[in-house]
Amino acid sequence: MRAKEIVPSKLVIFDIDDTLMHTSAKVNVIDPEGKLVKELDSAEFAQFDNDPVIKQTMQDNGWQYDFGRFRSAQEFYDHSVPIWPIVHILKQDLNAGNKVVMVTARADLDDKNTFIKTFKKAGIPMNKIHVYRAGNVNVKASTSDKKAIIISGLMKSGNYKEVIMYDDNLDNLHSFKALHQQFPHTKFIAHQVDPHTGSTNMHEAKKNYHFAGDRVGQKTGPAGQLKGKSRRAARAGDLVGGC
Repeated sequence: MRAKEIVPSKLVIFDIDDTLMHTSAKVNVIDPEGKLVKELDSAEFAQFDNDPVIKQTMQDNGWQYDFGRFRSAQEFYDHSVPIWPIVHILKQDLNAGNKVVMVTARADLDDKNTFIKTFKKAGIPMNKIHVYRAGNVNVKASTSDKKAIIISGLMKSGNYKEVIMYDDNLDNLHSFKALHQQFPHTKFIAHQVDPHTGSTNMHEAKKNYHFAGDRVGQKTGPAGQLKGKSRRAARAGDLVGGC
């Protein structure tokens, strides 16, 4: 008789850049003539991508993103450095039988096998983990909203009592926590990762979490929600972003 399959009740989501791995790839901003305007690391790209003022400036000037280096699997393999405290948490969740996935801002890289080998170097069993790529989501939306679309789909496909997200970018965590309105019977816990130390700050979504006010930096209600740090302050550097 076959053993009864154990269905995970906990979904754990990990961002990649500046959460699981320190990476060096740059996204270039180029003008209509193909000249370089600015190089962005993963943190800067996340801030640009989630800022409507910057988006409008890019549109007005005809600037575009060039993701060539961001899609290089060899560069990812050669220069990624594991953030070990978060890697250890991932392994613990796998050993506990939780459903573990990665959700990255990146689109497909140019060599899947080389990309996967980067994680295997850190001892991560990628045969047990799927990587979802927000860069492949074909809708006009910010990276944080694209990640939320992916996570919502995962929630609908499983019967999870608890969902946890590790990400260094505050906008991504806001969009994640706002999903609690769609899934009110599921416990949502967000961990903001410090990419320099691997330490985390935990925030739990409450039933009366107000997404719209929180996104523009207003203080939110009960304890446990993100308070007092505006997106403008994040751009000033006291919150480190990532993708």
